[in-house]
Amino acid sequence: MKNILIIRRDNIGDLVCTTPLIEGTRNAYPDAKIYLLINKVSQDVVMNNPHIEKVFVYKKAKHKARNETTLGVYLDRIRIILKLRTINFDAAILANPVPCKYSLRLARMAGVKNIIGADLDNKYITHPFKKSDFHGKHQVEHAYSYLSAITEDVGDIPPVRVYLGQEERKQAVQKLKGLLPDADNIYAVHISSRGADRRWPVERYAEIIRRLTLNPLASVLIFWSPQGTLDKDDVGDQVRAEKLLSLCKNERVVLYPTASVRELLAAFDLCQLIICSDGGQMHLASALNKNMVVFFGDTNQDRWRPWSGKYVILQTESGDCQDVSIEDAWQAVSVFLK
Repeated sequence: MKNILIIRRDNIGDLVCTTPLIEGTRNAYPDAKIYLLINKVSQDVVMNNPHIEKVFVYKKAKHKARNETTLGVYLDRIRIILKLRTINFDAAILANPVPCKYSLRLARMAGVKNIIGADLDNKYITHPFKKSDFHGKHQVEHAYSYLSAITEDVGDIPPVRVYLGQEERKQAVQKLKGLLPDADNIYAVHISSRGADRRWPVERYAEIIRRLTLNPLASVLIFWSPQGTLDKDDVGDQVRAEKLLSLCKNERVVLYPTASVRELLAAFDLCQLIICSDGGQMHLASALNKNMVVFFGDTNQDRWRPWSGKYVILQTESGDCQDVSIEDAWQAVSVFLK
């Protein structure tokens, strides 16, 4: 195979979980050109990825900026499709492990004939995967299963990975020095989550931070999802972050605002432990092979746990992480302080 297209329409965590498939495809076909078609929300995940020839990024209409029109979004998508049609693809992998008619539509519009994906009972998927064809339980394992459609030698599943550049690392170090000139042991607390059942109260985070900073060498960076992260009307979590900071009353605890996934990644890379909720930020920390304490709501651990790195998951029978006690959370954090 010379040209392979991988399509993943979903969000940040989903694309992180697809990076082993991308790497596995490169290992199977080292001389092939691997192209990626993704939506704009997740594009930062694959920046600098050495296994990809080119990333095509389209925008969903619901993610359009305030000064954009729906027509303009669709015209941009048509331009992308026309570029894709100039490439003679040997195969397209619809990397979502569940049926996705929209991904199939994109593959067909790109002119691909050999399409691999979850079974839609549709003649246009030439290698359909039924539930029994997916291996393992995790999202990474399910996505990686598609590799068996194009090679018999699938190999071991790689870690999830992101690739930071030297300039990104340098800028994060400079920003940290401006916020905490004498920082040594750095811990991250990310308070945001899409689901209310995965948000731990800021008052309890404050107590965990108080205990961490009893160590005079410990510093804490507070992270949150900025305005517009989920959609143009999303107000973000800055108010909760400022409340948490006010509760801490410690000069070694600071807010660390980030305007992009790349900034968040570079900052996480400086930290020895990430405390966060299940979601995109957890998968990003996993892709950096970090130690993590993660609050899960009713999310299926077998399918969505961190694939890489060391972690402790906090989850209750109620499926609401507000039922996780401070003592249980501190016990989990303490695992990484020994």
